[in-house]
Amino acid sequence: MSLFDRIWRGYGRFLYGCGLVAGYTTFAMMLLVIANAASRFLFNSPVSGAFEITETMLTVLVFLSLALTQYEGGHIRVVLLTQRLPGGLQKIARLAALALGAAFFAWCAYAAWGYTLASYAIGEQQWGAVRYPLYPVKFMVFFGLTLLAVQYVLGLVREATGTEQAEELASK
Repeated sequence: MSLFDRIWRGYGRFLYGCGLVAGYTTFAMMLLVIANAASRFLFNSPVSGAFEITETMLTVLVFLSLALTQYEGGHIRVVLLTQRLPGGLQKIARLAALALGAAFFAWCAYAAWGYTLASYAIGEQQWGAVRYPLYPVKFMVFFGLTLLAVQYVLGLVREATGTEQAEELASK
C-alpha cells in the first residue's frame, strides 16, 4: 500500500470518527426535542434553552459531516455536460472541480477562522434563554470547512494520480 493510500484511509477513518460525533449529536438533538415537546405538553413548560442548544447542535452536525460526505462521494453532482465530453476532458473537468472546491473551501475556512478569533476577542455570546460563548460554535464551522478543504485536496491528488481507478479495478 502506498503512502498516499495510507493517508487517504487514515483520513477517512478520522472523518468516520467525526461522522460518529455528528451522529451522536443528532441523537442528542432528537432527545432534546422530545424532552422539550413532552415537557411542554405535560408540564406546560418547555426545556429552557432548547432552541439555542438545538441551533448549536445543528451547526456541529452539519459541519462535522461535510468532509465525510465528500469522502464517500455523497454530494450531488450534475454531470449533464461532463458526461458528453471525451474521457480526457472529463478528467480535466473533475480535476478543475476538485481544485476549485479546495480553493473555495480553504478560503471559507480562512474567513471562518477570522470570525472565530473575532468572536473570542469580544466575548460574543448567544442571547436567549441560556447564554453561552459563540466562539466554540464558530470554531466548529472553521474546523468542518478545513476538513472539507483537505478532503478536496486529497481527492484532487487521488484523481490526478489515478489512485481511485486503480483501487476500483483491484476491488472488482
